[in-house]
Amino acid sequence: MHMKKRVLCVFDGPRRLWKDDMMLDMAHEVRIPTSADGRSYTTDLDILTMQRAEAVLNATEEEKGPWLDEDGAEVVTDHQ
Repeated sequence: MHMKKRVLCVFDGPRRLWKDDMMLDMAHEVRIPTSADGRSYTTDLDILTMQRAEAVLNATEEEKGPWLDEDGAEVVTDHQ
């Protein structure tokens, strides 16, 4: 079994909004060609992961939640 690890981190400036870390068996991926030469492709999982990342980035500040520092304390930011 050949496994592929995918890690995607979504940042809003210095603030990490989301981290997606998963292992997937390559036998189950659907490859979609991106060029005529047949050597370049993307997968269905890659497309869905990018759509989820776009959804997180397009969320409102309320949906993103409070900005917490490493100790769990809320960070006060000045949005002028």
